Amino acid sequence: MKRSFLEGLFKDLEAEDSVKKSIIDSIMAENGNDLNTEKTKVESLKNDLKVKEGVIEELNTKIKEVGSVDIEEIKKQAKQEGFEEGSKEVEELKKTNALKSSIKGAKDFDLVYSKLDKEKIKYEKDDKGEYKVTGIDEQVKNVKEKYSFLFDEENNGTGNSEINLGGDHKKPSNDDSLKQLEEAMGIKQEK
Repeated sequence: MKRSFLEGLFKDLEAEDSVKKSIIDSIMAENGNDLNTEKTKVESLKNDLKVKEGVIEELNTKIKEVGSVDIEEIKKQAKQEGFEEGSKEVEELKKTNALKSSIKGAKDFDLVYSKLDKEKIKYEKDDKGEYKVTGIDEQVKNVKEKYSFLFDEENNGTGNSEINLGGDHKKPSNDDSLKQLEEAMGIKQEK
């Protein structure tokens, strides 16, 4: 709004020039405040728009970069890596099983294994893809001598395999069995 427009409106008004000037100044000041508020809003919106345009440009660049990526190749590569990782795990499992089978009678495999020199243990694959463990027999023998409690007792048929539970456990005859049954049932038979 222009001052000349307001002066033209108040020209025919019967009032002192100082009152007209004061009214026009108040209207112009309020109008200026409104304009400044709107200018600030517009500047803020312009800045927001510049930021958003920058973000859009950055995203468009990323989209172009992603568009050049071969998704099928990435899938193929991930599948191959998964297969290789799985194969490694299977091979490690086979080695562990071969090692466990070569340490016979161990009560706690991990504890016995911790007593072995891992550098001396070697794995050889046979024709069937199974592993044979070498460099372990002498080590296991030494561990058995030092830490016999880590192994189950071997029963190779030379020791006494009978266990004494105490009491009289001889095999009863049929007559003895019959007597025991009668006693248990409370039947007494006179002869």
